[in-house]
Amino acid sequence: MQDVHADLGTEADTLAELVREHEGKVLLPAARVITGHLAELTVVARRVVLSVEGEESASAPGITASGLLGDAVLGWRSEHRKAAELLATATSDIAWPGGPVRPPVLAAALLTAVFARGQDIADVLGVRLPRNDSVGHVAYYGVRTRDDAYTGCGGTPPAAPFRFELTAPSGTRWEFGPAGAADRVTGPAEDFCLLFTGRRPLAGLALTTAGEATRWAELAPAHRNPLWTSDED
Repeated sequence: MQDVHADLGTEADTLAELVREHEGKVLLPAARVITGHLAELTVVARRVVLSVEGEESASAPGITASGLLGDAVLGWRSEHRKAAELLATATSDIAWPGGPVRPPVLAAALLTAVFARGQDIADVLGVRLPRNDSVGHVAYYGVRTRDDAYTGCGGTPPAAPFRFELTAPSGTRWEFGPAGAADRVTGPAEDFCLLFTGRRPLAGLALTTAGEATRWAELAPAHRNPLWTSDED
């Protein structure tokens, strides 16, 4: 797993290239859906830029799902690069909904948005998006925000930490939480990321859960985190 800032750039490049490969081959209805996902990513990147620059209260740009796919890619990549560059050079905590966060954590959050919307776009195109160990940063963000699945539905998060044992695409094993925890999630890291971002239900994934983690796995896909869900989804 590389530095999160490096992965933030390479994963955006991969998604942009995927869209460019299919530009001109996609029917108009599908193109509009993809453009909408890119517009959502543009808004998220702009929010990051505003927060790093100390303008977190400013309004993010409106979402526009019209226009050509190529233009949508260019618009998103421009805003994404600004966000990535600012995060890579930021030295202090950044104001963000829920409380200040360290720059690498916000970079992981932005990478999670790219992961989720990238999956949406791949699903529209009917292709599989290549995944690598950059999903480790996404998985870390999912572990870090475990409690959001509970608070998002008005519940109370459990006091005890979970154990997460996740396998990277390369075969590397990532472990989070105490080894002796009874509540645990085990399986492919990509599947874990698809679950907590709401892109796939637990039933279709190769994940094993135990204890309270089973309840969490039921709640997590329904949590509407504004980083990767919107009123249009």
